[in-house]
Amino acid sequence: MTIRRIVADSRLNDLTLAEKAAAHFGLPVERLTKDELLAELLPLPPEELFPAAKATLFFTEKKGPFLTACRCPSGADYRCCGYFTIQSVSGCPYDCSYCILQHLIGNNPFISVFVNRESVETEIRTYLESHRHLRVGTGELADSLALDDLLDESGFFTAMIARNGWEERISFEFKTKSAMVDNLIAAKGRHPAADLVIGLSVNIDRFHATDERHTAPMADRIAAAVRFQQAGGRVALHFDPIVMRDEFLGDYRALCDRLLTALDPKKIAWISMGGLRHSLSLTALMRRRWPASELTLCEMFPSADDHKLRILAPVRARFYRAIAGTIQKYIPEPPLYLCMEKEFMWERVKLDAPSFTR
Repeated sequence: MTIRRIVADSRLNDLTLAEKAAAHFGLPVERLTKDELLAELLPLPPEELFPAAKATLFFTEKKGPFLTACRCPSGADYRCCGYFTIQSVSGCPYDCSYCILQHLIGNNPFISVFVNRESVETEIRTYLESHRHLRVGTGELADSLALDDLLDESGFFTAMIARNGWEERISFEFKTKSAMVDNLIAAKGRHPAADLVIGLSVNIDRFHATDERHTAPMADRIAAAVRFQQAGGRVALHFDPIVMRDEFLGDYRALCDRLLTALDPKKIAWISMGGLRHSLSLTALMRRRWPASELTLCEMFPSADDHKLRILAPVRARFYRAIAGTIQKYIPEPPLYLCMEKEFMWERVKLDAPSFTR
């Protein structure tokens, strides 16, 4: 992962973060509007566009809200886990074959850093006026920790929680495919009462080299999570996307054993499972950019609700039950839930919605 350009919106007055990034990487601060930067990048073919965009940090202000609810498909009987996200960064230096961010290329192909992130404090305060607890994270449109040594999002949001006395009311997750936990451990040390969670995206080793460029190997992610637990933090596990081909089921069970023998099961905050899913147009892009990927070899069918391709429901249910059964060897009543699945799948897997508070 190498950052090659630091660009500040020409309309931006506060250059503090941009100048810090420029000093960190030994680069100048360029001044361009978003449209001017897009005009430079979008004519490039995908083979050049994605590497260039993922090496570009664009500092700007966010116009809309930072705090948003989980994006479960509307108008269908998907069961939502009640998760919220803070979109303080959009874009990621990592490059995963199945990443939905590839579909945002026409709007925001580069890594946008929103310098007015402090305005989320008012949004959270408003939410907590009518809700007892907020389960929230920053990992929907970006990896939460990939740039944490530069942006210190872990320190920024932890200090916000402590400053407002929200330690018992917020569970804050930093979802990542990195092993960069030093800042997060330091933030936990400064504010030990804050409920901080490292959300570990996990998958079997065979997909790391072929489908998750620049991310940390699974062994490094696990070691980082162990360190964070030892520092007093909690860990969430996200099995997503699960590639549901029969020859991989044993590998996923082995991954469960590997994770839950290394980690302290008592310090697991929650566990999610989600099957491989993507749009038809993303399939074509994956085949062009990731010719060695096995993910496009799965037999998948379109859903009428969100038009995404999914593996057949009986196969998904069988995989979910097998993984859940392996997890239950270590945690008899795990805080386990399904991601982007309908009510009937929860019933087939025999899962009830867990409680996410401490």
